[in-house]
Amino acid sequence: MSGYGTQVNVPPKRPALTRNLLLATAVACLGSIQYGYHIAELNAPEQFLVCPNDSHSSGIINSSPQCITMTDQQFGAVTSIFSIGGLVGSFFIGNYASKYGRRLTSLYVSVLAFLGSLVMFMAGSFNSLLLGRFIVGISCGSAIVITPLFINEIAPSQWKGALGSMNQLSINLGILLTQTLALPLANLQDWRWLLAVGCILALLNALGWWYVGESPQWLVLHEHDTMKASINLAYLRDCSLQTAKQEMEQWVESSNNNNSESHDATQELTFWGYITNPTYQRPRLAITLLLVGQQFSGINSIIFYGVKVVSQVVSQYAILVNFAISILNVIVTFIAGLIIDRSGRKPLLIVSTLVMSLMSLIISISIISGHSIMLIVSLFGFIIAFALGIGPIPFLIIGELSSAESMEQAQSYGTVCNWLATFVIGYTFPILNNVMGGYVYLTFSAMTVLLLVGIRKYVPETKGTLNANEAWQTFN
Repeated sequence: MSGYGTQVNVPPKRPALTRNLLLATAVACLGSIQYGYHIAELNAPEQFLVCPNDSHSSGIINSSPQCITMTDQQFGAVTSIFSIGGLVGSFFIGNYASKYGRRLTSLYVSVLAFLGSLVMFMAGSFNSLLLGRFIVGISCGSAIVITPLFINEIAPSQWKGALGSMNQLSINLGILLTQTLALPLANLQDWRWLLAVGCILALLNALGWWYVGESPQWLVLHEHDTMKASINLAYLRDCSLQTAKQEMEQWVESSNNNNSESHDATQELTFWGYITNPTYQRPRLAITLLLVGQQFSGINSIIFYGVKVVSQVVSQYAILVNFAISILNVIVTFIAGLIIDRSGRKPLLIVSTLVMSLMSLIISISIISGHSIMLIVSLFGFIIAFALGIGPIPFLIIGELSSAESMEQAQSYGTVCNWLATFVIGYTFPILNNVMGGYVYLTFSAMTVLLLVGIRKYVPETKGTLNANEAWQTFN
């Protein structure tokens, strides 16, 4: 009805998710799948991969059972050097992604991932396996920076949370894929083919990037090519060139307003410039809090050592429980993607950390008292809480908290923080677990409470905001 009355404010309709947008997101997420896959690829085949003596070692593929002579310390080095490679990749990739674009950089990263996986597949010695694992680490550290960066730039504002959460979902899918393939392939004859899957994933990723266009935002910001950017955006949105130009003008104007407030906007921002410039102090603090806090919540004590943790109470079902945890992680992360743009980032972060703190306390009590059912239920609750908030949100929120000129370095910085925290937890948990037993989860419970306090105080809500400036302006 019209004429008399009251004007009803109808909220803007959510734009449709087009096939081209979903395809571009899926291609980017293949990098995250590889990250998750390579994290877990050595766990299951360890007993077949490592030779008890020199007599079984060989350097080429043949029909006989194969293994590589290594000590426990050497195998530990092969496992952990992935984190060192990831740290290197995360540190440097921001500059390359800024200079050469998301698409071209990702193509090279996919080639690097293929070479690293091939070296591992063909490895006949500790040194060659170590080298392959390091190369794969560099590629995964690079991909985990570019994936959320690219998705944040191509997603409509109303879908940034849902599409951004696909990064964490893809990591979990990669872990689950490794564990699933390990069931038939983790044996003396076939373990190498588990490593060969990394080559296939890398080839698929490279092929995908060959057909995906460059980020429209990068084209405007770094190449000043508005025509090509408009064409790419129209393709992603499946809309007219005029409609695409209108959307572009909106965020370009917003980007220019942000850049005008930064005295470094005319210069190419470096990693060191980002971590020392007081202009970025507030987003830097929020990013540090979320990306370090995510790991200090204790999540990788379950992802890396879940079988060992469960075995302390219920050893006969440890592998089955760990597999169920991986499936649960994937399902709940997918659900989080459906609700994240409706519920908002901050409420999910608060609920997630609160429940994780409680579950850590119950995990501790369960291990100390030897209560198996309580342990399994609390572990599932811990994973559900993680997957709903502190799991998917930190990586996607970096771009929402960062101005256009700082986005690449902010993503690199956040990922470096995450790698360092992952290394600290991965290295210290077995030591603390041996010394403290179940009481170690009291430490994680306390850490998560501190994270909760920090989120309330230092992290703004970014739901529905057009840019970082808008998010920080509305934050008290």
